[in-house]
Formats: sequence, C-alpha cells, structure tokens
Amino acid sequence: MELRVVEAFFAVADELHFGRAAARLGVTQGRVSQMIRSLEREIGAALFVRSSRQVQLTVLGERFRTQALAGYEQLMGALRDCREAATSVGGRLRVGFLPGSGGYIAPVVAAFEARHPDCSVEVGSVPLPAALIPYDLLASGEYDIIVGWAPGGDPKVVAAAGLTVGSTFISTPRAVVVPEGHPLTAFESVTWDDLADYELLNPSNTVRPEIRELWTERSTPSGRALRYTADDLLTMGGGRERTVEDLLFLVARGRGLYVSIIALMDHFPQQGLALIPLRDAAPKHLVPMWMTAAETATIRAFAEVTTANRPQGVEMQIIEQGEW
Repeated sequence: MELRVVEAFFAVADELHFGRAAARLGVTQGRVSQMIRSLEREIGAALFVRSSRQVQLTVLGERFRTQALAGYEQLMGALRDCREAATSVGGRLRVGFLPGSGGYIAPVVAAFEARHPDCSVEVGSVPLPAALIPYDLLASGEYDIIVGWAPGGDPKVVAAAGLTVGSTFISTPRAVVVPEGHPLTAFESVTWDDLADYELLNPSNTVRPEIRELWTERSTPSGRALRYTADDLLTMGGGRERTVEDLLFLVARGRGLYVSIIALMDHFPQQGLALIPLRDAAPKHLVPMWMTAAETATIRAFAEVTTANRPQGVEMQIIEQGEW
C-alpha cells in the first residue's frame, strides 16, 4: 500500500467529495478515483458509497479511518520532522575532533554557533585508537561529524564505504616516530621502503579490514608489505582507550614505530623519541567526515563553516576538495 493512496483516502474521507479531495492533493479527480479503487481492491470491499449527489463512508470505511488515523498521523509527523532535519539547520550536532587539534577546531565551532544559534553543538576530543580510524564512531551514530585524518586511496572506495569527506582543513607532511638511538635516526629522512624492515604500531584489529585499509598503508610504493604489530593499541592498553602520550610511550618502549605528522612533537613533546620526515609519503589531511546516509543540512553547514575557517599562518599545504 502506497502512502499516496492512504493520503487520497483521508482526503476523500475528510471532504466527502472527490473533486475537492483532488484539488487538495493537487491531482486530477480521475487519479483520486483510481487510487481509492486500488485501495478498495486491496482491502476487498468498498470504503465509500458514491452517488450523483453525495459521497459517504461505508461502515468498513469508517472502521479503516478510525484504525488507520493514529498511524497515519504518526507517520506524517515523522516525515515532517525528518524533512525539517534534512533541510534546515538546527537541533543537536555532535562533533568530534582529533586529539591535539582542539585549538584549530574551537574557532570553527564558535563561527558555526554564531551563524546558527538555534543549533546545540556538543564537541569533544575523540580518544585513541578510535580517533585514528573513526569510522565505527560515525556508523554507530555516536558522532554526527568528526574532524580527523582523511582516509586515503580512491574517493570512490570511500564513497562505497558510505562515507562523505569534506574539504581539507589542514594538510601537513608526514614523519615516523622512533625511539632515540634507533637505526633510522642515522638518516635525515626515510622512505616507506625503509620502514618495511620494522614493525609499525597497529591502530586496530577490531574494525573491518576493508575499513582499516582506508586509513592504514598496507605496502610500500615498490610493493613491499608493511608489517604491523600483532597486538593493536587497544590490546596493548589492556582494553582501555589510549592517549597520544600513551601511544608515544609505546614507541619509546620499543613496541613499534608510529607513522604520524611532522608537527607531532610540537603538540605532544616527549623525551626519548626522534621524529624523522617520511619523504615519499603523501601529506596527511585533516578533514570533516560523516556517514553519507546520515547527512543533514546541519552537518553540511558545519562542513562549510570548517572550510571557511581554515587556519591561517600555519605551515601547511591547503588543497582543494577531492584531492585528498
């Protein structure tokens, strides 16, 4: 049974006139008659008594109207509510951001709230390891939008995973964090092939492999496989969420190397570590991202404000949408 047919029934039941019901629905009288006949065929009996001078509900028509009205009104209310959420900015927006980027995100939130005062914004740092691969937090609806590291690879693959990625907010060169005295500290910069000889910290064993590989390189440009620790960050933390300092402490303890950004130690200084530029790695891009199926006007508005409030005076490369 189509919603349009039910709408036609209630229009005729209210108006008791096919012509007025047709005008109310914006269709022809013949189309209304056709929809009512199809409903009567589906039910198996007449719902209206028609004469040349009047239209009346049958006993069965009255019964259908009474029993269907509550559900119809609830459904129409849900449609209005969801239509408003999809087309107007307002309500509650849950925003997550990468640890260490709060200073850049705060002006974005302030600008959004000034532009959309009717929207309530809940914002907070996303803990590790979920911050490195935030897909599950978005898919579960825990966050509406997260400003985090962009997934790499073909944008079509990202779209197939149900994810929308906005314009780049920050772009920065990459580097690898190693313990002091590590053999790689003998070089001013390294390549992915240099890293293939060592274990890298594994961000997650819990997310699906096809999702994890959107964020995590699996091989070098020459085709050598990259090796990751058997235990992931969550397992290494005894099942507890980690901080960036915890992650860096794992590197200092020799548990694995960590591929990050060149400015990591500026945000999270820690002794016993060295940061070596990764010269053949593409820059890492901080972007707003959200689940495509959950997109609303409010989410789109926040992504637009993020683009309009890119940081100024920071050493980073800004690129256009679609080039991440």
